[in-house]
Amino acid sequence: MSKEKRIEELREIQDHELIGKGEFEKQKKQIEEESEVEENPEEEPKNIEEVGKEESKKSDKILIFLILGLVLIFVIFFSYRIFTQDEQPETLDEYHLLNLKGKLDSDLGYLYDDIHSFVFFDGLWYMQLQSPGGTRLYNMALRYGPIDLEDIKIKGRLDSELFDDAVDYYVTFNPTGNDFSHVALAVGDFNSHMTNIFFKNPIAACDRNETLTCSVRPIITCDNTDKVVLYVKEANETDVYYDGNCIVVEGNGFDLVRGVDRVLFNLYDIMGQ
Repeated sequence: MSKEKRIEELREIQDHELIGKGEFEKQKKQIEEESEVEENPEEEPKNIEEVGKEESKKSDKILIFLILGLVLIFVIFFSYRIFTQDEQPETLDEYHLLNLKGKLDSDLGYLYDDIHSFVFFDGLWYMQLQSPGGTRLYNMALRYGPIDLEDIKIKGRLDSELFDDAVDYYVTFNPTGNDFSHVALAVGDFNSHMTNIFFKNPIAACDRNETLTCSVRPIITCDNTDKVVLYVKEANETDVYYDGNCIVVEGNGFDLVRGVDRVLFNLYDIMGQ
């Protein structure tokens, strides 16, 4: 009830002489000095249950907004990753294609002399080379790329006419050496390229007749045949040279493999001597 209404009722009580003028003035003063509380007769006080429901609704809205915000953040993040991430190659041809576009890291691929594409795939270095007639594209695997072999120089001269005309060639080594596993690896890599790309047939030989296996093989060195020879020699120092009809690779461990790869790059005209 407002102050004015209360004072009016108090005045009616005075008019009926139920209180005196002094008492009227006293109570009137008390009413006027009270703090007036604004009341809205159209709104009823809310009980605890209604207040709790409203607070619950507010909490639900906040939670929904938070969830929507997190979903939006994840959508933006993954969309950014999808549209900005580099192309991920899966096949060897895709690796070469990205390499030609300059989109591969240098440890995965590069163009040698800005011409030849080399990519590192499945633990090996692959290069693409067209057949002389341009009708076939070869993907050839080597254990080393040309950049890894630039420290190896090839000395001497190879009889290129003899090599080009050769249908088969000898592969010889010391059967009593101490590093047969790397010798075999180097020989196997060389034979794979000679057979599949140069179409030449290897003939297994030994440089001495001191084992049972070599007793039924040709005994070949660079000096006792006029055919093409690959001579793999175990040695403390790495050395690669041509001697007319003979290709000599000297070294130990994986340096024998590096030497053979170096020869192959020269035979493919990708690296000079």
